[in-house]
This record gives sequence, C-alpha cells and structure tokens, in this order.
Amino acid sequence: MLFKHLLAYLLPNLAQVIASFGTVFILTRYLSNEGYGLFNDVFIKMTIFHYIFFTWAEAAAGRFFANAREENNVANHFKTIFIAYFVNCLLFSLVVVVYLLISPSDIITRRALAAAFAGSIIRSLLKIAFETRRMNLQAMRYAIVDGFHIIFGFILTAISVVFLGFKQDGPFFATLIAGMCALGLELPDLVKSAKGGKFDKKLALSYIKFGYPISLNLIAAAILYTGDRLIMGPLLGHAQVGIYSAGYQVAARIMDTFFLYVSSATFPLLVNAFESKDKDWFENTAKHNFSLRVGLGAPIAIGIALVAHPLCEILIGPSMREEAAKIAPYIAIASLILGVSDYFADAFMLSKHVFERTILMLFPVILNIALNFTLLPKLGINGAIVATIIAYIVSLTLMYWRGSKHVKLPVPLDEIVKIIISLIAMSAGVLLVPNWGAFIELIAKAIVGALIYGAMAYWLDFANAREMANNILNKIRKA
Repeated sequence: MLFKHLLAYLLPNLAQVIASFGTVFILTRYLSNEGYGLFNDVFIKMTIFHYIFFTWAEAAAGRFFANAREENNVANHFKTIFIAYFVNCLLFSLVVVVYLLISPSDIITRRALAAAFAGSIIRSLLKIAFETRRMNLQAMRYAIVDGFHIIFGFILTAISVVFLGFKQDGPFFATLIAGMCALGLELPDLVKSAKGGKFDKKLALSYIKFGYPISLNLIAAAILYTGDRLIMGPLLGHAQVGIYSAGYQVAARIMDTFFLYVSSATFPLLVNAFESKDKDWFENTAKHNFSLRVGLGAPIAIGIALVAHPLCEILIGPSMREEAAKIAPYIAIASLILGVSDYFADAFMLSKHVFERTILMLFPVILNIALNFTLLPKLGINGAIVATIIAYIVSLTLMYWRGSKHVKLPVPLDEIVKIIISLIAMSAGVLLVPNWGAFIELIAKAIVGALIYGAMAYWLDFANAREMANNILNKIRKA
C-alpha cells in the first residue's frame, strides 16, 4: 500500500520540481533582482492571506471525510464545507479589496497581488477536492489532475514572461488560469457529493474548532519560514530579497517538495492506522514514515550542499548565482531539520491538539523575527541564515518534547546510525569528483552520490530499501 501511494504521488511532486526550478530559471533571467524580490514578496503575502481565510475548511474537508463516509453523512459534510467556502470567499474578497486600495505598490505589483488573490479563491476549492481524493485513497486521480494543474501553470508562466513581456505579475495570472482549468475537472464530483445535503451547524463548528488552529499554525509557520524576507525588504532592499530568495528556493524547494511528497503519501495511511487502534500497524507505518523522511531527506540535503555551485550555475541568472550558491547549502540543512520537526508535529494532528502546536510555534517565530531584526543590519543576508537555523532547531525540540506527550512517534535509532554511515560514504565519494562546472559536474556528482548511497542503503537495509529494490526488479523482470 505504501509503495503504491509513493508511486502515485510521484507524478505531482515531479511536476512541482519541474515547475519550481523552471520558474526560478526563467524569472531570475527575465526579471531584475528587485523584480524577483517583489515576486517573492507577493507570493508570501498571498500565502499568508490564504492561510488566514481558507485553509481551515480545506483541512477539515480532508480530515473529516472518513468520518462522514463511515456515518453515511457525506452529502451534509460537503454541503457544510461549501457554505463555509462561500463565506470565506466573501470575507476574503472584502479584505483584499481594501488591501489593494491602500497598497503603496507600483501598478505591476498591484496586478500581481490581484491575480494572486483571485488564484487563492480558485485554489481553495481545488484544494478541497484534492484533500478529499487523498483521504479517499484516490491517489492516482489526485496525482493526474494536480500534475496537470502544476505543469500547465508553469507553461503559461513561461509564455507570459518570456514571450508576452509580463513581469512579476505573469506567474500569478498563469496559475490563476491553470487553477480554473483543473477545477473544471474536479468541480462536478464535488457538486455531486453535496447533492441532497444540508448545512449542519454542529459540523461547521467542529470543522472550525479543528481547522482554524491548523490555519493559525500555518500562519505561524509561514512567518517562521518567510518572515526573514518580509523584514529584509525594508532593511536591505528588494534586490537583496531577490538574491536571498533565489538561493533559498533552490535548496528549500527541493526539500519542501520531497517532504510534501512523503507527507502526502504517508499521512493518510498514518491517520488510517491511528484510527484503527491497531498499535502494531500504527508503529510500523510511523517507522516507515520516519525512515523515508530521514533516509531520503538527509542525502538530498547533503547532496544539495555538495553540488550547490553547479546547481545554482544552471538554475539561476548570472546576477544572483554566486551569492545564491553560498546560501543554498545552509538552507538545505535547515530544511532537513524542519522536515524532521514536521514528523513529530504530526502527533498534534493525530491527537487533534493542533492549537497547542500553534502556541508552540510562536516561540520559534518570535525568536526568528527578533534574530532577523538584530542580525540583518550587522551580517546582511547571512543574518537571515543564522536566524533560520536557530529557529528551526528550537521548533524541532519543541515538537518532539510536546508531541510525544500526546502520541509517541517512534525514532528508530538503528536506522539513524545506518543513514549516517551511508551519508559519510556518499559525501566521500562525491568530494572525489572533479569540479568540472555546470551541468557535467552536477550530473557526475549526482550519479556518484546516488549510486554510493543506494548501494549502502541496500547493503545496510534501512527504510525498507532492500524490499523496495527487489520489488522494482521483480516488476522489471516480469515486464
């Protein structure tokens, strides 16, 4: 079951990698440093607004679908979610119109904000559909539609910026159109699911009680992850934001996409195992989750650090790449810390103590903000790196300490030892590869690193590597 889910979820995550790197490649060449910084500024604001108004209903739609199905209450569930969505849209529209009217931004950035906010409205309903597919274990349908949505958005981004002359507003118009097309594929099933249902006030209140702490947590997380750029703009200028964002995204996007992939594939299985009250099933599922996160996340992070220069040389425009290559290794390590932190944070979701997680997140958020205000004027961009790593370590410590009080997620120490041994072998091999530069160096080091780490994983047999490799070989032989 886990292997099947991982295979299905590979499609949208590969699409996300292509779109993310392709967007960085295009925007860092066709936009100025300042323009790229403003693009990131709009993206951050769009994300935070989305979390404030929409995410609680999206989370509830997925988390409570299994309960509604078991209780034969699916129509009422979706009707209640729909009403909540329309109320969210009304409140969101009122707030963003006022924000756009008072925004001091230039006309291009205001257009980007308008397109980004319109895209949030579309994306929320699409997210409700995707969350339902995931929790209904319809992994392949979700993967195909989301993969189409992501790649089509990227194609439109390339056309708008490269051929039509759009600036930081182009990607947001592109993703708005792509979202509308994807929603056209999913909306009929959503409407059908709500047919005959009635709005249930009790359900709505339970959804708010469950979902809004998640929204608050994501808002806190967004400020933790992106607050440095919001502070950096006024202190150092948007050109510096552009340079920092380029290096940050090369590393963080790879890591975030990987951890999102693992979480998307494993969390529904984790929820089902937890709800079944089968202790052994839950323990094994959680161990696989941890082993995948660390067993694959760690070599990706170390690999990014080892190939940061050729990677940035390929992906990032010449005005930003040198500084970006210095930033990427540290952000890769920070993202690994964050990915492990999210593993322990799942305990709050499973036990429905999400509000406590939100409160705990305030500590690293406040610390990160304080460190950025203190360190950015003294250290420049490096101050943001130091603040990020310290804040993420604090977050990991808090998630492990308090999460274990509710649901004790396993930490297989034997697996960690095997992973560390494999990482040492991988790093030694990659460092022996000459620095040829650009594409050849990147490919050579990636191949050497993957072969050594893969061989070590098979030999030491962690994260079910041997079983998965044998399954793949058997399927190839049968084909």
